[in-house]
Amino acid sequence: MSLATTTARSAWRRIVDTPLINALAAPHGIGRYLEVINPMWSLDNTRIPARITNITRETDDSVSIELSPNGEWTHFQAGQFIQVHIEVNGRQHNRCYSLSRSAFTTKPRITVKDHDDGFISHYLNTQLKVGDRIAISLAQGDFVLPTQIPSALLFVAAGSGITPVMAMIDTLLEYKHDSAITLLYYSRNKTSCIFKERLEELAQQHPNFSLLMVYSQNDSTAEHGLQGHFNQQHLLKALSLNPALTEQTKALSLPLSYVCGPEQLINAVQSEYELLGHKDKLLSERFKAATAAQYEGEVAGDIAFNKSLSNVANDGRNLLEQAEDAGLNPQSGCRMGICHTCSCLKTSGSVRNISTGEISHGEEHIRLCISQALGDVSLSL
Repeated sequence: MSLATTTARSAWRRIVDTPLINALAAPHGIGRYLEVINPMWSLDNTRIPARITNITRETDDSVSIELSPNGEWTHFQAGQFIQVHIEVNGRQHNRCYSLSRSAFTTKPRITVKDHDDGFISHYLNTQLKVGDRIAISLAQGDFVLPTQIPSALLFVAAGSGITPVMAMIDTLLEYKHDSAITLLYYSRNKTSCIFKERLEELAQQHPNFSLLMVYSQNDSTAEHGLQGHFNQQHLLKALSLNPALTEQTKALSLPLSYVCGPEQLINAVQSEYELLGHKDKLLSERFKAATAAQYEGEVAGDIAFNKSLSNVANDGRNLLEQAEDAGLNPQSGCRMGICHTCSCLKTSGSVRNISTGEISHGEEHIRLCISQALGDVSLSL
């Protein structure tokens, strides 16, 4: 964005975003009226209007969606995610999706895999059209490349966990970094492999980028005869493909590594790195919320929603799901404890953090999506 454009936007904001204007526009706020005049206008950079400019079918169950946001959008770092706000059947839904394109692009892109239990992911895969408008947030998250790029990097991804990794690899290669880059990528089979052709093309074009795809289903044409799930053999094979990492591989000295995907993959990679004494070299991002495990004793107590004057019997699931099933519509985004959109004040009671196991007692802000009630709990909802 040019200095002139920024100055003009600031002047326009000063004119319309004043206490008097907002008082006259109450209770909806001036932003709602601006949307009526032009759907691409906004004052709120947490809900930036974006037009769908292209939709690419990546696999049978995944699409890439190119976005053209208004001038409130700013630069992002490869590996970050955005919150997507979309209205379906008159109800607002919020979800988080990683950006899947180089950070140098002017049009951000998300790639969405259609999950059996994912209402919004299914909608985006089957109903969204070029020309439609949605709202997005500014980019968030710290699963990003370091300021100083090291001489070697290893990425491990599975399924839709490839999306932030794709953005990082694209960014590194577009910037022409000469680091030794290796990707170990898992999918069910060749047809379910997101970005397969693009990754193979990059591997052919860039000698410093090595790619190893491993399929969990039986495949007689599997690369190097490797199949199944992550193990040390796969790790060492991936590293051996990059000549720059030959000595490191022999010494079992691992480069800075990123892993993204389902919980099973994250746990396996973390265990292997801990075994090899390189846990400090691994950064991870999960693409599925932790499951609410049964705690000692029976599920008991009631959950009171103070603002709505309602309550439900605690069934042991996370508080976000229980609130939604009770007819409430709390704000939410990633649904896995990353974005903090569902943060809510707990006024009394104790909850367990599903991800860490930590217990929160008494009045405290909690994230509903990863909080499990331990008896009676009151929430400011």
